[in-house]
Amino acid sequence: MQCTQQIQNVHCPSCESPLIKLDDGCGVCGWTPKNFLEESNEAVGLKQSSKRRQRKGCLYKYLENKKLKDGTITSYPRVIQHRSSDNPTHWRWGFNWEEKIDGEWKGRSIGSVPVGAIALIQSMQNEGVSLEEIIAFIRRAKAKK
Repeated sequence: MQCTQQIQNVHCPSCESPLIKLDDGCGVCGWTPKNFLEESNEAVGLKQSSKRRQRKGCLYKYLENKKLKDGTITSYPRVIQHRSSDNPTHWRWGFNWEEKIDGEWKGRSIGSVPVGAIALIQSMQNEGVSLEEIIAFIRRAKAKK
């Protein structure tokens, strides 16, 4: 590669020398990071933790179908007109997660989560609150019913 020009007012973050623009348009100063081809301990840790399965929880909506005395089946919660997928009061809510029991992952769930708790649970999930705290919150919310 041929050096065509120095780039004005742009400097290498490491050595602070002016960057050189090569014919292919790449800007370089010749500096190579110490661990360029080596994996840092931090990167190795991230790889190992990503291989491990993480415990997560999931809110889900569902309909409860019941057979009435006259034989017809109706869905709850009852909604007049159109059921909106964005309206939390138009659905029953549950929460499921997986737990490792005796070395094997098992699915667990809590049904009939109170509608008033849905927005709080979603915000807890977005904030990265631990699964144990979310489950405890749901159980407390159900106990207040």
